[in-house]
Amino acid sequence: MSEAELLQGMIGSVQVIMSLFSIFFTLTSGYIAALYFFLHRAPFLLRLLAFSLLSVGLVFLGGSAAVQQRIQEGLFAAWEKLPSASIKVQAIRNPLALPVALPATWQEIGIVVGWLTATGVYLALAYLTFVYRWRWRAGSEHV
Repeated sequence: MSEAELLQGMIGSVQVIMSLFSIFFTLTSGYIAALYFFLHRAPFLLRLLAFSLLSVGLVFLGGSAAVQQRIQEGLFAAWEKLPSASIKVQAIRNPLALPVALPATWQEIGIVVGWLTATGVYLALAYLTFVYRWRWRAGSEHV
């Protein structure tokens, strides 16, 4: 593959990742709204069904993100084999200089932050769905 084809593949992969993040944000925001407005007082089986559907959606997103991660690694490996690349792989993995010497690139840090964020959000939603006891002020319309 040429450098132009690899660059186009990388740009396409980044676009897919941004779409996946957008879908993740949409799913979790919708679930939070549902939880706040009506799901918190729904019967257990309905909460379980809603959380199961959320889980299935997030598993598909996670699988898609893992595939994109593999695709990018393949693109980086192919890029490193180019005889005279005008853009070095490390310049793409690390577009900004790291403030301190770390054994990871910005790209690798982004992957870890993304997976930790997704896991944290999922665990927080599980807690809010099944454990948290919602309290309401006197006179609140959300009783």
